[in-house]
Amino acid sequence: MKTQETNQYLLTSGDGERKKLDVNFWLVSIIALMLSVAVYMIAFLFRTSFFGVLLYDRGITQYLVIYLASIVIALTVIKLVKLQQEKSALRRSWVPQSVNFDNPQSRDLLVLQKNLAKQNKLLAIRCSRVIGAYIQSGSRKAAAELALDDSSFYLSASESSYTFPRILVWAIPLLGFIGTVVGISQAVNGFSGFLEQAGEIEQIKEGIGTVTSGLAVAFDTTLLALLLSVLVMIPLVLVERMESRLLLRIDIYLNDVVFPRLKERGEDLDYDGINNSIRQAFKEYLPTPESLIEPAHAYAKQAAQSLSQSFIFEVENLQTLSSKLIEQMEQLNQMNLQEKSKFLETLEQQLNVNRELSQSMISEIQKIKPVLEKLSKPRIITFTDSEEI
Repeated sequence: MKTQETNQYLLTSGDGERKKLDVNFWLVSIIALMLSVAVYMIAFLFRTSFFGVLLYDRGITQYLVIYLASIVIALTVIKLVKLQQEKSALRRSWVPQSVNFDNPQSRDLLVLQKNLAKQNKLLAIRCSRVIGAYIQSGSRKAAAELALDDSSFYLSASESSYTFPRILVWAIPLLGFIGTVVGISQAVNGFSGFLEQAGEIEQIKEGIGTVTSGLAVAFDTTLLALLLSVLVMIPLVLVERMESRLLLRIDIYLNDVVFPRLKERGEDLDYDGINNSIRQAFKEYLPTPESLIEPAHAYAKQAAQSLSQSFIFEVENLQTLSSKLIEQMEQLNQMNLQEKSKFLETLEQQLNVNRELSQSMISEIQKIKPVLEKLSKPRIITFTDSEEI
C-alpha cells in the first residue's frame, strides 16, 4: 500500500526549473531593440542639439553602441526583477513545523514535496529537490549531497549567465575606438583633399569643415562608448553581487531550516536491543572464561618449565666458558712470568759483558798511557841527506 502511495505522488524534483534565474536571450534582444528605438525617437525631438547630433550624425557605430548597451540594460533589469522576486520568497516559511520528517514515506511529506515542486520560486524548488532526495533514499546524507550539487550548479550557472553581458561591456569601448579610427581616417582624407584644392577661400572653408567633422566623429564615438560602458557596467556588477548573495542565503536556509529536520539512517535504532543481541551471541558462540583459564594455566606452566630448563642450560654453558677462560688466563700469566725471567737473565748477562768490556778497556788504556806521555813531550827532528852520508 505504501509503495502504491509513493508511486501516486511522483517525486517532481524540479529538474526543468534548475535554470530559474536564466534570462531568455530573444526576450532581451526584443526589449533592447525597443529601447534603442525609443532612445532614437527621443533624440529625434532634439535633432539639432548636441544629443541629436551625437546619435544621428556620428556614424553607424553609434547605433551599434546604443543597441549593445540596451541589451546589457535589459538583461540587468530582468535579472534585477527576478532577484527581487526570489528575495521576497525568503521571507516565507516553505517547510511547516507541522510536517513530520521521521518517516520519509509519510503522506504529508510526499504532499509537501509535490506542492513545493509546483511553486515558481527558486527556494521552493531547492527545498523540493532536497526533500525528494530524502524521500527516495531515506538518508540525510544523500539529501545533503544533492543540495551541494545544486549549489555548485547554480553558482556555475550564475557565472556563465554574466559572461555574455561582460563581453558586450567589453565590446562597447571597442566600437567607440573603431569609430575613432573611422573619424580620424575621414579627417586625414579631407585634409589631403584640402591641400590639393586649396586655391580659393570657399574651398579652404569646405576642406576645413571636412577635417573638423571627421575629428568630431572620432571624439564623439569614443565619448559615447566610454560613457555607456561605465553606465551599464556598474549596475551589472551590483546585480551579479546580489545574485551571489541570494544563492548564499538559499544555502543557509537549507542548512538551518531543512537539514536539521531530516533523519539519518540508523539514528533511531534500538541500541539496547542491539547490545543485548551481541551479548547473547557472545554467550552462545564464545567459550566461557573458566574454560579459557585452565588451558592458559597449563600453557603458562609448560612455558615456565621450558624457560627454566633453557635458562639452566645456558647458565651451565656460561660456567664452562668461564672456567676455560680462567685456565687460559693462568696459562698466559705463566708464560708472562717465564718470559720475564728470561728477559731478566738476558739483561744481567748483558750487564756483565758490558762490565768486563769496560774493565778491559781501562786496563788497555793504562798500558798505553806511558807511551802517550812520551809522545806528548817535545822532540827535535833532524833531516839528513843520504848522499852526504
